[in-house]
Amino acid sequence: MHATLHFDPASTVSPVRRRTFGGFVEHMGRCVYTGIYEPGHPTADEHGFRRDVLDLVRELGVTVVRYPGGNFVSGYRWEDGVGPREQRPRRLDPAWRTIETNEFGLNEFMAWTRAAGIEPMMAVNLGTRGIQEAMDLLEYANHPGGTTLSDLRVAHG
Repeated sequence: MHATLHFDPASTVSPVRRRTFGGFVEHMGRCVYTGIYEPGHPTADEHGFRRDVLDLVRELGVTVVRYPGGNFVSGYRWEDGVGPREQRPRRLDPAWRTIETNEFGLNEFMAWTRAAGIEPMMAVNLGTRGIQEAMDLLEYANHPGGTTLSDLRVAHG
């Protein structure tokens, strides 16, 4: 039995959605720390983002990145990753049983996506948290101002 497959590059079945070429960033292994974020690295910019990794992400054509990605989100507390880094709590990550410093959090992720020229997509923790925490994240990240959480975001820069 033989099969033949013909490709016609001029034929369009339907447009490809931009979000098809997305990925995620997870606090596992070297993805975040020593991956996209490594302040002491020779290619690091003023935010600690590795320029070599940013260049590769752009070259790959990534259009959207979900954060936090993978199993890490099941225990993630978004509030731990905002505000001054020196005031962020260090916690035991329940998924990977490692210490999470929260040095890289929501604020840094948003800055990284701007630097990479990609669309951010937030994931919410419905594993150990609930709808209220998800709504709080939406308010913090998206509301223009005038509420406690949106004003906190503005204060965080």
